[in-house]
Amino acid sequence: MIEELKEIYNSWNNSNLKLLDKGEFIEITTPFFDIHHDFLQLVLIKGENNSFVLSDDGYTMNELEILGIDFNKSDKRQSFLNTTLNIFGVQIDTTTQELKIEFQRLEDYPAKQLNLLQCILRVSDMLMTSRNAVANIFFQEVEDYFKEQKILNTPNISFPGKSGNDNKFDFVIPAFGNKPERIIKAINKPTSENYKYPLLSFIDIKDFRADSSQIILANDLNAKISNKFITSFNNYDIQVLKWSLREEWIETINPLAIS
Repeated sequence: MIEELKEIYNSWNNSNLKLLDKGEFIEITTPFFDIHHDFLQLVLIKGENNSFVLSDDGYTMNELEILGIDFNKSDKRQSFLNTTLNIFGVQIDTTTQELKIEFQRLEDYPAKQLNLLQCILRVSDMLMTSRNAVANIFFQEVEDYFKEQKILNTPNISFPGKSGNDNKFDFVIPAFGNKPERIIKAINKPTSENYKYPLLSFIDIKDFRADSSQIILANDLNAKISNKFITSFNNYDIQVLKWSLREEWIETINPLAIS
């Protein structure tokens, strides 16, 4: 089973990641989708002092601007953006508005690309927030709800996986008594295409967190959850919980609740 999962993971990655030499830079087309259902693209260029720079070429922040999001005028959005950038080690070029990561060793490329993609996908929640006129960013809404319900948790935690890369998760609720640890990702856009990265993250850590429960919190308040989204996780014993039904399931994830 372990070798089969590893083979599936590597095969999927090799088949879907495309690199094209453009002379001055390398264009990287990833298998992940943006808000317009186009493949996310990155560029890799040589930096100063023999370093490498991986960048989104300004795409993400430009999309925010097009949609009328000025994060400088919103303390909550500013805080969310800064926190997200710090978590994933990403910088913003104030001139070009690029989200970028600089690194010295080419061997670090896979991990740096993973971090940049995770950052872009998290920031993309701000785009969905604008389009659907949602007052609060979904991650913050979940965090606030856990605090309100006194659910002990650790936000923004990462675990190493079989691939050797760190996989970051939104919340981890610790084990207590006979209740297992719960590892949670909050997905604001549960579409038929938006399951791939979260699923691969859970698969990657499965061998190392075998006793943990894996959970997806899916925001179904603005759009119906895709059946493909649900079945893709259920096939790997990952539970999908609808955010609209949180009052029904909240006690089941509370480690201090009386069984």
